[in-house]
Amino acid sequence: MTKHHEESRVDDYPQLSLPFRCMQPEYDVVVVGSGYGAGVAASRMARAGKRVAVLELGWEIRPGSFPQTLKECLRELNVTGSSRRNRGLRRWPLSGSPTNLFQLTLGEGQHAFTAHGLGGGSLINGGVFLEATENVLQMSSWPEEIRRDPTTLAEYYTRAAKILQPSTYPDNRPQPKKLLHLQEQSKWLGEAENFYRVPLTTFFHGTRNSTGVKMNANTGSGHECTGLNDGSKNSVAVTYLADAWNWGAEIFCGCEVRYVEEAPDGKGYFIYFSWHGKGRDVFQEEFHSQLFWVKANEYCFLGAGALGTTEILLRSARKGLSLSSLVGRSMSGNGNSLVFGYNGNDDIHGIAGDNTRSSNIPGPTITGIIDNREKGLDKDPLDGYVIEDGCIPEPFAPVVQTMLSFQVLRNEGISLIWHPQRQIRKTLAALKSLVMGPYAAGGAIQRTSTYLIMSHDSNEITASIKRDQINIEGPTEGYREKLKKILSSTKHVLIDMIDRCQEEVTVHILGGANMSRDGTGREGVTNHLGQVYTGNGSETYRGLFCCDASTIPTSLGINPLATITALAERSLSLIAERDHLLPDLNTGNGNLHFASSPRVSLKSLERPLATGRHDSYISVGWQFTEVLEGYFTDKTKEVGLTMSEIKAQGVSSEMRMVLTVEVYRGQGPRYRGICTGTVSCLTLSKATMNVMEGTIDFFLSTEDCAESTTLIYTLPVRSVEGTEYTLKGSKRIDSRTSFSFRRMWKATSTVTVVASQRDGTYAGMGALQIPILAFQLQMRTFRPTAVLDLASILSLLMFLTFFTLQISMFFFHPFIPSLLFRSPRVNPIYPSRRFASAVRELKAADGVGSLLQMYEAQPGLEQEEESISRPPVLFLPGITGVGPQFSIFDLPFQQCNMVDYFSARGYRCYVLTPRWSSDEHVAMECTVFDSRLDIAAAVEYISTQETQKPYVIAHCQGSVALGMALLSGTVAPAQLLGMTGNSVFMNQVFGYWNSVKAYSPRLIRLYEFLDGPYFPIAFHGKKGLFQLCLDFILRLYPVSYPRDLCTSAACRRTSFAFGLLWNHENLDRSTHDNIDKFFTGCPTKILDHIVRMGSRGRCLDNELRPLLTPDNIQRLKGLPILLMSGTDNEVFDPDSTLRDYELLRRQFGESLYRRFLVRGYGHLDPVVGKSAADDVYWRVFDHLKWCEEHLKSTENAIGME
Repeated sequence: MTKHHEESRVDDYPQLSLPFRCMQPEYDVVVVGSGYGAGVAASRMARAGKRVAVLELGWEIRPGSFPQTLKECLRELNVTGSSRRNRGLRRWPLSGSPTNLFQLTLGEGQHAFTAHGLGGGSLINGGVFLEATENVLQMSSWPEEIRRDPTTLAEYYTRAAKILQPSTYPDNRPQPKKLLHLQEQSKWLGEAENFYRVPLTTFFHGTRNSTGVKMNANTGSGHECTGLNDGSKNSVAVTYLADAWNWGAEIFCGCEVRYVEEAPDGKGYFIYFSWHGKGRDVFQEEFHSQLFWVKANEYCFLGAGALGTTEILLRSARKGLSLSSLVGRSMSGNGNSLVFGYNGNDDIHGIAGDNTRSSNIPGPTITGIIDNREKGLDKDPLDGYVIEDGCIPEPFAPVVQTMLSFQVLRNEGISLIWHPQRQIRKTLAALKSLVMGPYAAGGAIQRTSTYLIMSHDSNEITASIKRDQINIEGPTEGYREKLKKILSSTKHVLIDMIDRCQEEVTVHILGGANMSRDGTGREGVTNHLGQVYTGNGSETYRGLFCCDASTIPTSLGINPLATITALAERSLSLIAERDHLLPDLNTGNGNLHFASSPRVSLKSLERPLATGRHDSYISVGWQFTEVLEGYFTDKTKEVGLTMSEIKAQGVSSEMRMVLTVEVYRGQGPRYRGICTGTVSCLTLSKATMNVMEGTIDFFLSTEDCAESTTLIYTLPVRSVEGTEYTLKGSKRIDSRTSFSFRRMWKATSTVTVVASQRDGTYAGMGALQIPILAFQLQMRTFRPTAVLDLASILSLLMFLTFFTLQISMFFFHPFIPSLLFRSPRVNPIYPSRRFASAVRELKAADGVGSLLQMYEAQPGLEQEEESISRPPVLFLPGITGVGPQFSIFDLPFQQCNMVDYFSARGYRCYVLTPRWSSDEHVAMECTVFDSRLDIAAAVEYISTQETQKPYVIAHCQGSVALGMALLSGTVAPAQLLGMTGNSVFMNQVFGYWNSVKAYSPRLIRLYEFLDGPYFPIAFHGKKGLFQLCLDFILRLYPVSYPRDLCTSAACRRTSFAFGLLWNHENLDRSTHDNIDKFFTGCPTKILDHIVRMGSRGRCLDNELRPLLTPDNIQRLKGLPILLMSGTDNEVFDPDSTLRDYELLRRQFGESLYRRFLVRGYGHLDPVVGKSAADDVYWRVFDHLKWCEEHLKSTENAIGME
């Protein structure tokens, strides 16, 4: 920002409020409200070195942004309360937001007009700085400490004046006609000596104020009561609050404090509040039930104004805070009345407006006073009153004109008879105003005077909570008679006075937490410091104070801002003295500009989120709110349970989240939501827990699942008990949602949550859902976080398009190009990738070659006894095509593959690459039966290299080939320690879809006719037209479960050739994305042999003769065998291994045979699955160790013989 631009600002001072999500869970001091008293508390405590937070219900409204038109003002008006006379106003269509600037609280017999915004009432008051008279401060309502010597307040009035810098309207400026008119009337009343110009907290020349903020000269517009936009108002925001900000206070807006609760250990207070984030109030039920909290460790100052502080105390009492029974009693309207001198003899120019409206600007709203508070030393202070000039707000001038015109109609007939000439003149003036507008010279409104009268009332207004709102009631008689008396005494001068005396509207509501006159809660709510009593006795809460107009026990008869500020200065000074605090009141701030940084560093300002950035993400300018509800339990560690499963356990508690999410955009594009909200769960905390700076990462492709996308919630929360948790949640969307609105809704609305403490200790898990009604409301919560313009609308459309596209990619999943789901990394390989120690080329008995890779053991990793020699392990793969880059047993895409698993446990591993994968020409002509010779060569070679017999782990056709070798006698059982066969061994039962394909070999003949004798899976060049068409057709390949729909052409090709090889949920992304690295294709000849065996249900040789004969089966005697099948195997039905298992047990007894059904696994995922090491490998390892023990016991038995 250029220096010229900074100097041209009318609000050239720092942004005081922080983003709400920057709030810390606890502070030394929490100040509620931001008016005069709250500003004093924040400033003085910050200067004392305390960590201070200020919570303001309204928003930060800066000069230049106050409402100027009737439409803008009505939009900022909120009407609450109830009144039988004004039921229509109660249903004001624009009402509903307590954060609006203008607040009209209706009551019975008494209404109140207040302001909500950073700076409180100082934003829209007249800024009149006048002290209460001594005789008022000596009234019996005041505490003895004040009434005994009211002059002690003089020091604090002076302190307040030093900060607020009041000054009277200068003589060297054009004199407002309304000021001269009031002065003239004081003479006619015989009270010229009581007229003077009032001190105003307004600057009439450009300079810097006491805090260092640049102030502009007042333009005389008269807009004080709707907010000055010229930058001349020395409000609390640019004085006390700017000072507090510079000394480290953190200020947060939109925080509606509901109640205060003493900390269980008696050390500090919890302040519970609703946060008015944009759109959050759409969820009305949750808005006031799911509360945020912040802890004040030492002091809590309530400075939310008389009504605000009283409401907080009333709610706190309902929540169990012990208080005086006088909360909300003996309040005062400060004797306020607004009257109009309608259609006088001279132009007054009493309508607010700049010089573009009229050449005669009105000047400040209040400039002069007739002060009749002390006419004699013996005069009763209750008889005193003041009359101040006023201004009709510019936006409301037409409304006031209509109201006044109709109100005087009833008197015009009589006036026309007795004063025809004067009445004709007045009627013409009224018509001129109606026709030419309120600014017309000589019109009735330009001749209308506005007066604010302040006196004393009976202090009988009461406040209570009704229908969850503050409700006030005042006496219907009493003050009305007093006002009539005042008007009667001035009627001969203030002609045509108009006042609606039926019900009073005060702009200076006082009391509600009155200072006690006798030092106990029987006569008040607070003591002379504003310290809150614990009940009706004299005991007080150590750190709970009221510091605003709520403590004033009686009407003042004058504008109260000076007295409120002085009382707060007094309280803070005495508190500091009592508690040995040393606020630095002498050090200045220097010059504060818009770009200034505070002298005391704020951690919150150092956070990227305070600047609209998060990592490499930038806010798109929109936010929304979502509500999730479900169940939580800490009685199980089983992650992934549904809500009904958790609820069925009977030990769960309800869990609810209300999260406001601001959307940020990164590169890619990628989107992230920054979460602010609450979590309620009695299992974790008795109260709601705050979520600050949580994140939602939208649509991340996680490595642990093939072809899925996840919305990941990371929510740091803190309980009132002081425990910090991290809630990790996820919404997973995968192929199961394809073409199903029901499943898509469930996936996008269900969050699985795991809670852990800060040290990682598991705390429980839950499942939550967005109810359909809550989702409908959620769509109404989208709100811009900045100015709504074309760029922000486009940003929202981009986000919604991104969101819709991601969901559509899974809804229409089978037809989406696989490229969109590929892993962003190229060939991701885990750092632990090991290469073979040696590679040997073997020659089978028929002279055909094969390869044998050897991996050395890794002693010391998980080997229990390094000195013990381990048997070698031989791995036999299934058919994967010619020249794959990797074997299925040593895939680098797994965190732990089979070779890693067994070599880490001290076993030397051998991986055979049979003839069907070694040489292209051989592969085109060989069969599974031929490969038995490769196994025999491998076993023979290992026996020459090792002292112990090998243990064999065989998969699919590798297992079938091993079975053929044993049945044919090519390999003897005595040569092997034992074996594990996965999926199939001797008997073969196809899965359903494989049996359909195998019904006729004509499918293979058709393919050979169209494209030749080799079915490719991996492609190194461009695909031909036929293969492209086949890819499209294979998108329709049937699967039993929606989870197995995928976009990978290689995956669908393996399914077409062999059957579905896995449960997709068991594959991680890297493995699935690189299927073409370990599957290259399949010759149709060997595929034809497999189909014929599967059709007949057993092993066949090259002449299709069965090998599973009674004589051949005897050759397996004495070999320990573990057979495995995945329960979801769709290549070979689990009955395949069951038949083998039963056959072997019938033939040889049960002792040497085991069968392991792997729940939730398919055909190949027991080998290549992401969790296979935990779910499967251990069972094979146990069998291997059992075989070692069995061999030892057998040898020992033979030795003993």
